[in-house]
Amino acid sequence: MKRLVLPALLLLVGCVSVVNRSNPVRNEAGREEYLATHTDWAFTGRLAYAHAGKGGSARISWRQSAEISEVRVMGPLAMGSAYLRVDANQAQILDAGGQPVKSGTPEALLAELLQVPGPLPALPQGLRAFWPEKPEWNAFASAGSVRIAEWSWHYGEWRDEPVRLPGVIVIERGQTRLRLVIDQWQELPND
Repeated sequence: MKRLVLPALLLLVGCVSVVNRSNPVRNEAGREEYLATHTDWAFTGRLAYAHAGKGGSARISWRQSAEISEVRVMGPLAMGSAYLRVDANQAQILDAGGQPVKSGTPEALLAELLQVPGPLPALPQGLRAFWPEKPEWNAFASAGSVRIAEWSWHYGEWRDEPVRLPGVIVIERGQTRLRLVIDQWQELPND
């Protein structure tokens, strides 16, 4: 009988410790607070895009530092792979050495690069399904979908690290469809 008591106690202690290790930012309020204070982040994944019967796919690496987006798209594009640097008003396509090749509005350069229009400037916020100024959008996204400026955002396969973030995002408007599969989210130290 004594031999059974110790394993039973260890099992109970193990169950208690699992409960105590729950992630406090898995609830929506904790998630929003975390995302508001962690403005530097990154992800790697895969992108499929289509518009008016044409499309393609590519690997994507995204790094967000506050308002600056650095996006590397690698795949069968016209230029093989591209590096975009985007802020709120301007985008640049950079060469392998980091020198600007072309500048323009974020919408125009993304459309030129992929031959697909995109939901800019909502993209950085929409990727994490987090709009600090519109908590109702966060709730809709958390439930699975939200509509913003004629674009429908559909979220699936949520991941819980570092907080609840989408694993699959489908963005659609008319004949345009973007599908992102996030392989890995990464939190970056705030500068």
